Amino acid sequence: MKIARKMTLSDIQAGVSGDDLSLENLVEDGRVNPASNFFLGVFSQKGLHRIIQAFGLVDILHQTGLDNITIDIDTSDPHTHRLYTYTGAHQPENIICELVLKQGPLNLNEQDLSILPEQKPNLLQVEWLLLQNPKRDFSDERPPLPGQMHPGLGIGDRLLQILIIMTRRLRLEGMVNKPRYFHTAFMFTKGFSFVNPQSQAQIYAISKSLLPKYSFYTVAWAAHFNCIVNEIDNSYMEWKPDYLLFPLSKDYIKYFRSKPYLKKIQQYSKKMKYTIDTERFARCMQKNNLKIYDSLNK
Repeated sequence: MKIARKMTLSDIQAGVSGDDLSLENLVEDGRVNPASNFFLGVFSQKGLHRIIQAFGLVDILHQTGLDNITIDIDTSDPHTHRLYTYTGAHQPENIICELVLKQGPLNLNEQDLSILPEQKPNLLQVEWLLLQNPKRDFSDERPPLPGQMHPGLGIGDRLLQILIIMTRRLRLEGMVNKPRYFHTAFMFTKGFSFVNPQSQAQIYAISKSLLPKYSFYTVAWAAHFNCIVNEIDNSYMEWKPDYLLFPLSKDYIKYFRSKPYLKKIQQYSKKMKYTIDTERFARCMQKNNLKIYDSLNK
């Protein structure tokens, strides 16, 4: 976070003309104008490039053979902003990062959780995140995970730091994500917690039951193909996307540390002990032409 403290407003709004920085363009009805040319109303295109340079991302990408890194932003939708990072020409096949964000209040209580704070927090909402190296192919060392068209970049942790900085800079109450895939949710659990304690208990139970026995690759595909079985009631686990929150407001920090939330996790965890239906898993992998690396006789 030392890098963040060194970055000034002139850094994150670099390359913008005085006309774009006018009060009329930046402020509307007393608030930051979401229709301005700034990403999330604050960050210029050149400023974003300075941020990824400051965090060493450009150097890391160079080391993996990705050069001529450029950023493009789309703020045409006042509510949802898009960021694209390219290696080389601005063509779809050269995209290495696609990030879709919005900000605003969000109802996190879709499941009517009685222990959840009542208010709708003002959040940075990660609608979509893609990180990929289109110049590399999958290998036995880097096999594909569900949803991947190319290998990842290995910069997820640093990008997460940047998103946290954005959240703080925008004075929001937290950052939220609703990952489509189990493996994406697992990667986001560093610093994030599921709003629903049942989902939090589920990912704890998978980590405890399966990851000591199988590779992350195997567990990710087993979750994707619904091959994970709860030994306690012999039911198949169905992965359902749920809200993961990185809290910054006192109310939600307290919520994740509260006795009711932690007690719920313990209660759900007692009902979860997972294994993999190896026969079903083998059939699904074979049907989809995916390699099996682990011994399934465990």
